[in-house]
Amino acid sequence: MAKVIHSIHFPISARSFIQPVVEYLNKAGIDSELWVEYQSKHQAVIDQLQVPKQFIDSNLALNPIAFLKKLSRYRQCLKSAKPKILHTHQSRASLIPLLAAYLERVPIRIYQNHGLPYLGYRGILRYALRSLEVINIRLATHVLLVSHSNLKEARRDGLLADDRGAVMAEGSIAGIDLAEFDAKLPNSSQAKQKFGVEHAPFVLAYVGRPVRRKGFHLLLQAWERSGLSKQNNALLIAGCTAAECEAALGRTIAGVKGLGYLTDLHEFYAACDAVTLPSEHEGFPYSLLEGAAAAKPLIGTDIPGIRCAIQAGQTGLLVPVQDEVALAEAIQKLAADLELRSRLGQNARKRVEQKFSREKVLESLLEFYRQL
Repeated sequence: MAKVIHSIHFPISARSFIQPVVEYLNKAGIDSELWVEYQSKHQAVIDQLQVPKQFIDSNLALNPIAFLKKLSRYRQCLKSAKPKILHTHQSRASLIPLLAAYLERVPIRIYQNHGLPYLGYRGILRYALRSLEVINIRLATHVLLVSHSNLKEARRDGLLADDRGAVMAEGSIAGIDLAEFDAKLPNSSQAKQKFGVEHAPFVLAYVGRPVRRKGFHLLLQAWERSGLSKQNNALLIAGCTAAECEAALGRTIAGVKGLGYLTDLHEFYAACDAVTLPSEHEGFPYSLLEGAAAAKPLIGTDIPGIRCAIQAGQTGLLVPVQDEVALAEAIQKLAADLELRSRLGQNARKRVEQKFSREKVLESLLEFYRQL
């Protein structure tokens, strides 16, 4: 029987972030298992899960009957597994597992918050999402966050007492496997040629879905304002199709290339000259961490989470949230200064090596478990 169960609902997140954790714990002698939802549309990703696992629904259901069915099923699985530790991930996918574990008297219930989504909303939805955080925290015996700036915000906002909550090492979920990242990082010229931007003097990159609270629409507006497309520069978008990019503002934005979903981002990072994420809320954004690992300068909004990913003026540029003009100016600044890009990118890489390697983050988690 597994001593530790890591529970998450989304298969892609499970593969990218939680599988390395479970694998590391098992190698360290702590019997661990991954519990994840089975989603047929992500069968290829599920096939890549090579750790002990069980498929079980855990994402929050608003329908009371569906909620109770999921809760009952989760309780049955816990009765059978009898874990010492249930470690849940993400806000919406933690309520059912934590409640089930509370009712089944699992002795240690860890809630790992991957970000504070309510910070990106207003009105009743903000209240509802914040209330969800309060419930998750009360059901948990221990609370982890993925960045020190999110921990600070949670305490400032009254979600956590000053003596509650922790961050593993300097932050992130599982850090970056630098050896694997370097091995897969191709030549920049070849990568630019693959994506059709070999003649672009400057290539900016964004990873994510076309979501307004992630700053996608703002980025398109800022890119258009910058006028960089007139000099044959390019904005590469991973995670959105060309049609989705056009639909966001209802028109085609010159210089924007929507690449759709990419299974491997190493060539994508090699093809770009800078990485941006002008989001309204984040936990610890992996696109910025991966961009830094590829020695790229970063541009992000001055919010919890991103503040930990970017050292302003050292590894990248921070801009006020929802500030189109400031974002356009930051993009123009990097596009115009190759020396600045090189310096910021090299600093970003060094910082990842020193603070965010997979080994450092997972060693911190292992020590946390041993103390438990």
